[in-house]
Amino acid sequence: MNASRTMRPLLLSALVAGGLLTHTVWAQTAAAPTASASAPAGPTIRPELRTPLLDAQSLITEKKFGLAKEKIQAANAVPNKTDYESYITARVALAVANGEDDAQSADKLVEQILQLNASGAWLKPEETLPLMQAVGITHYRTKGYAQSASWLDRYVKAGGSDPAFIDARIRSHLLSGNLQRGSELLSEEIAASEKAKTAPSQPYLEMLAQARNNLKDVAGSTRALELLVQHYPSKDHWRSVINRLWARPDLATRLQLDVFRLAFYTGTPEETNDYTEYIDFAQKSGFSGEALRTFDQGAAAGLLGTGASAEAHKKLRAKLALENEQDRKTITADIANALKKPDGSAAFNVGLNLVGMQQFDKGLELMEKAIAKGIAKRPEEARLRLAVAYIQAGQTDQALRSLATVSGPEGLTELARYWTWAIRKP
Repeated sequence: MNASRTMRPLLLSALVAGGLLTHTVWAQTAAAPTASASAPAGPTIRPELRTPLLDAQSLITEKKFGLAKEKIQAANAVPNKTDYESYITARVALAVANGEDDAQSADKLVEQILQLNASGAWLKPEETLPLMQAVGITHYRTKGYAQSASWLDRYVKAGGSDPAFIDARIRSHLLSGNLQRGSELLSEEIAASEKAKTAPSQPYLEMLAQARNNLKDVAGSTRALELLVQHYPSKDHWRSVINRLWARPDLATRLQLDVFRLAFYTGTPEETNDYTEYIDFAQKSGFSGEALRTFDQGAAAGLLGTGASAEAHKKLRAKLALENEQDRKTITADIANALKKPDGSAAFNVGLNLVGMQQFDKGLELMEKAIAKGIAKRPEEARLRLAVAYIQAGQTDQALRSLATVSGPEGLTELARYWTWAIRKP
């Protein structure tokens, strides 16, 4: 686990498997008017036209679309149709096109219907919305995502607000390759949820993170990932956020051990190297108790002490145990010597080592005294580590108070923020 790692891509299967986009969606669209219907102004349909259209509707109900098309062809052959007759014929033909997922025909028929309706006004404005829904979803089902997005944009502009079709609109833009517009629409939905003080949709946050990442927008992608760990703190989401932290070019080397602590607290390590690197950082920093405890956690997880490296790991465990035992023997003298120094840094580190040995009361007391005495160099980083020690000791309230005082460059602000989220329930 290091700065060279790239963020594991989120699996966005929901993007192409939206449950709303099945044939049942047609239950939400307006049916074609019956061929015998008449508008308020009294337009009528001639018998020679009415008969094939009624037959076609019956066949559509039975999903016999091929036979229905033959009836519509007969209706189209009737000469000198009025605008209303052409409108009714087009409505019935649209039902066939939708049923057959014939997106191109549906596209032309809706345009024809809207054009005819402009002169006759047989549809109320809100009654045009199901037509736009229908052709938009037909394009979606046939993977004509750009056309689907165009029709669903028109649907929204005309006043449509059904969440199912708002969702289809977003997915259409993303799947058509228009990541910029798709991510803008996702951001609008997420902002609306935040304004309403409700949790944003998890799939929307995942799609936004992926879209902004593909657009090389690191800040936008990170913001979406951060919202994911706030509202849906799974191991995968935490792993993505922490990997993003590792990838920061300005992450300070001295804060890398702090990143390891956060990673292990959130349960994201999954490889042997995660453990060996953490152990190496802790050992070199003088925290023998922390290093030994991490080794034992890795062994319990079956990642250390087995396989081809079993012998090397056995030697490492023995070395860590020896160092820890030596620290325990000299701890009283180490505390006394550290407290004699004018700066609290030495005493703070001894206290942190005690916390790593699970001697929380003694370690926290020493760390608190050290901070009260004064730490001249980077005191805000000491407050971060004190907060983490409080967390390890189960003192969450004290940890939150300490984290609220921490901010700084090179990843420090993010570490304090992420720890705050990690110990709070979503």
